[in-house]
Amino acid sequence: MKALLELAWTGAGRFLPAFSSRFSSTLLSFFVLLAASHFLPTQEYGLYVFLFSIGSALGLIAVLGQQILVVKHYRRTEASGHPLNQALLGVNARWLALGCFVLLAAALPLWLFAEELPSTYHYLWLAFVFAAIFALSEYLQNYFRIHGRINMSLVPREIVWRGSSILCIAAAGFGGILTGGAGAMAIITGLLAATTLYQGACFLHDEGLSWFKAKDRVPSQTHADWRRESGYFIANNVLNSASAYLETILIGALLGLNEAGFYFVALRIAMLLMLPLAAIDTVGIPMIAARFQKSDTAGAQLLIGRLSFASFCISLLGALALAVVAPFILHLFNPEFVRHADVLTALCVLSVSLSFFGPGSWLLMIGGGERFFLIARAIMFVLYLGLLYGLARVGGLMGIAIAGLIFSTASSLAAWYWIKRKWRIDNMATAFIRPFLFGGAPADEAAPLPTARATEGAGR
Repeated sequence: MKALLELAWTGAGRFLPAFSSRFSSTLLSFFVLLAASHFLPTQEYGLYVFLFSIGSALGLIAVLGQQILVVKHYRRTEASGHPLNQALLGVNARWLALGCFVLLAAALPLWLFAEELPSTYHYLWLAFVFAAIFALSEYLQNYFRIHGRINMSLVPREIVWRGSSILCIAAAGFGGILTGGAGAMAIITGLLAATTLYQGACFLHDEGLSWFKAKDRVPSQTHADWRRESGYFIANNVLNSASAYLETILIGALLGLNEAGFYFVALRIAMLLMLPLAAIDTVGIPMIAARFQKSDTAGAQLLIGRLSFASFCISLLGALALAVVAPFILHLFNPEFVRHADVLTALCVLSVSLSFFGPGSWLLMIGGGERFFLIARAIMFVLYLGLLYGLARVGGLMGIAIAGLIFSTASSLAAWYWIKRKWRIDNMATAFIRPFLFGGAPADEAAPLPTARATEGAGR
C-alpha cells in the first residue's frame, strides 16, 4: 500500500495531463457517437460507423510505421537541425506521402464509379480520404509526444476535433441539413483536416524544410536499417488495425449496419477501461526507456510492475462499475442495443485483460522484438480468422467478441514471453505484488537492457 501511495504521489504530476486528455478524448468520442445516433436513423448510423471504421483502419496502416520509427530514433536532446533527425524526418515524409497518395488514388475511382457499387459502398471513397488525413494526424501526434509536448500531441485531435464534431453534427441535425451517415462522416473529415493542418504548421515551424534534402546526411546502412524496421512496423500496424476494426467492418458487411452500429458503440464504451493504459503509452514509455538507457534493470522492473498493477486495478474497478450502468448507457444510444449487454461485458473483459499486461507491446516494439511479434501475431491472426468465422456462426455478436478476446490475450502473452525471455522483466500486473508474496524479486540474473541506441527516441 505504501508503494501504491508513493506511486500515486510522485506520478500524478506526470500522468495527470495525459490521463485527463485521454479521458476527455474518450468521453468526447462517446458524445460524438451519441450525437450521431440521436440525429441519424439506425441504418444511417450504422453506415457512419462502418465508414469511420474503414477510414481509421486504413489510416493506421497508411502511416506505414513512421509513427513508431520517429519515436524510436529521433534524438530529442540534440541541437536543432541534427543530421540524423533531419534525415529521419525526410524518410518519414516520403513514406507518409506514399501512403497518402495510394489512399487518394484509390478514392478517385471509388468516387467516379460510386453508383456502380452496392448502396453500402456508395461513400467508400470518403473513408479513403479520411484515412489519408488520419495517417498524417497519427504521425504528428507521435512526433509531438517524443518532444514532451503532450498538449500539442493530444489536444488538437483528441479534444478540439472531437468537441467540434459534436457541435457541428448537432448543429447540422437541428438545422435539418445532416445528410445521413455520409454527411456526418464528411463533417468529421473536414474538421480532422483542419486540426491536422494546424499541427502540420507547428511541425514546419519547429523543423523547417531542411529535412527535405537531408537524405545523404546519414550512412546508407542507416537508411537500410530504417527500411527494414519500417517493414516490420507496417506489418504490425496491419495486424493492429485489423484487430481493432476488422470485427466492426465484417459485421457491417455481413450481418448488417444495425449490428455494426451496436458493436462499435460497445467497443467505445469498453475503451473507457483502457484509459490508464493509454496514459502509460503516452507518458510511461519514455520513463521506462530512460531506465533502459541507464541499464537500470531493477528500476525498469519496479516501474513497469507498478504501472501495470495500477492500470489493471483502475480498469477492474471501472469494469465492475460499468457492469451496473451498461444497460442504461446502451439505452441512451438505442433501446434495441440493451439486448446485447452481454456482448459489452465480454468487451470489457478484453479491455481489463489488456490493462493487466501493461505496456507490453510497446516495450517489445522499442526493444527490437518487432520481428518476433510480427511472426507470432501473423500465425495467431490466421488462427483468429478461423476462430472468428466459427464463433460468429455459433454465437453471433458474442462469438465475435470472444474471438477478439482470445486473440488479444494471445498477443499479450506472446509479448510477455519475449520480454521475459530477452530482458528478464515481467510486465504483468502481478509483478508488482510478487515481492510481497514471495519475499523478493526473482533470483534470475538480469539480462542486459536495450542499448541507448535502440531506445534513443522513446526515452525522450
